[in-house]
Amino acid sequence: MYSDDERGCMRNPFEVFGLTPDMVGTLSEKDLFSVLKAMYRALQKIVHPDMVRRCLKKGIPDRAVELNLAFELLNLDKKPESFRHHRKNFVARRPSTAYRKSQALERALAAQVIQREQLATAYLDRLLSDYGWGGIGESDSAADTTRAYFPLRNVRLGLLDVAVNHHYKTAASWSIGSNYKEINLDASGYLSIRGIGRSHFSRAAYIHLLGSVPATEIELLPLLERSGACVFKAPALTNSIVDRGAPGFLVSNRINFDKFKKHILIYLRPMITERSYLFSLNRPEFEETGCLTLEGLVVKVNNSNYNF
Repeated sequence: MYSDDERGCMRNPFEVFGLTPDMVGTLSEKDLFSVLKAMYRALQKIVHPDMVRRCLKKGIPDRAVELNLAFELLNLDKKPESFRHHRKNFVARRPSTAYRKSQALERALAAQVIQREQLATAYLDRLLSDYGWGGIGESDSAADTTRAYFPLRNVRLGLLDVAVNHHYKTAASWSIGSNYKEINLDASGYLSIRGIGRSHFSRAAYIHLLGSVPATEIELLPLLERSGACVFKAPALTNSIVDRGAPGFLVSNRINFDKFKKHILIYLRPMITERSYLFSLNRPEFEETGCLTLEGLVVKVNNSNYNF
């Protein structure tokens, strides 16, 4: 049963003063009561009768009454047993040590995520700046946009187009080799590409090679941009969707910038080896879509003595 005073203060009286279980459990009885008296005097000025009457007209409970009852229950000089009883009950609400540790761990992990995001952004900006393009969003008007700033020389790469390879597996009538392309970097570092089904190389403007990631490090297909379910036409090099009985989904060789930073950048290496995914930044495409480019899966490096 509640006492007459407790009936008028159904909340724990410490809660009325806005204190937390940690604060109430940490301070000594004397210090805690000194805090309560100071808070009581300060709050009494706020709940002046004139203020209370305005609140009552608006249907707001009488804060002054609740405050007076709470202080009476916590008056250590007059009711020490009541003070200790309510203090014990209120402190019992304090989270366990394990809970506090878990909360601290969650905050630390959240801080690490933010730090990792900042480091990833800084690293990618520095990478682009080192290779002559400036950071994301900076002007590259003075850059030689026909030259690859990734420091490879005299090397030819054979790659499998990942998006086409996915579609090839879905539409099994495509011919072997229909997903193969080559990238060539000459002695000056200029980059040319022989695309799928092409007979000659073409100079690739605005292509900036970023590096590669071993295929064993990531599950790449779920990260690529995609469209909905469809059926594929068998011949290579066509985007038509005609072939019956070959359902699947379309993927592209693009990856969202945020996904790249979160899932790819940590594994990115300034080298190219076989069985690794090669990534690049095509500046016009990035500015239009916000995506980086997957050049493909490297299956052949024709010069193992290239220099970085």
